Amino acid sequence: YDELASEIGKQIYVDLAGWHLYSRDMTAGPGLKMDQALARQLGPKAAERLSERDIEDVLKKIQVKAGAGKLKVSLYDVMPSMCVGDLTKIVEDFGRN
Repeated sequence: YDELASEIGKQIYVDLAGWHLYSRDMTAGPGLKMDQALARQLGPKAAERLSERDIEDVLKKIQVKAGAGKLKVSLYDVMPSMCVGDLTKIVEDFGRN
């Protein structure tokens, strides 16, 4: 799902106090960037025509650490609504191809 991860990494970000942190620059786990983690979770389901609600449900389950781990929030909570919509479109386009 490298192509999907690349598109997610280029377009999808979180907003922290006006700063945009792109998913390609976020760590999801040891040796795994957030764009890759999202592609691995959403890629296999892309052909199922996921709705924006389905994407939101996935994002709500992914925890993001802030403040060196002092705070944990869902990826959905720190992602602008516009990016959730963009992510849905990226996954839809990937599923069509």
